[in-house]
Amino acid sequence: MTRTVAAVSTLLICGLSYAATGQVKVSPTAPRRGGNPEARKLTNPVASTPESIAAGKRLYSRLCVRCHGPLGKGDGGGAGAGGQPSDLTDATWEFGSSDGEIFSVIHDGTSADMESYAEQLTDTEIWTLIVYLRSIGPR
Repeated sequence: MTRTVAAVSTLLICGLSYAATGQVKVSPTAPRRGGNPEARKLTNPVASTPESIAAGKRLYSRLCVRCHGPLGKGDGGGAGAGGQPSDLTDATWEFGSSDGEIFSVIHDGTSADMESYAEQLTDTEIWTLIVYLRSIGPR
């Protein structure tokens, strides 16, 4: 219910923004297929340590494993009708592979299937999750 209210609020705000200006403003770091040069400039402030990797793994287990699977292979089975979740261990990253681009995907989402986690995770938690993803996938 809360997500529905948030989604409707976002649509209303975007709609009002569009009505007032004639265009919807998009974050310069929003996810884009092929990557985003502005998001690519963002750097991860969380160092990769055994503690941060363990904290990221806990976040992954809580929020990501349902779709991306226990090993990040995209085989979790919890994805919607939109298709196969991304394999987080391969070298192909549709929205870019830099830490900043991954941050924007987790923060803003990409579609109905990969929702935004901005309201569920702090920025630091997202960066910590990325530290864990780096430990199981490409650097």
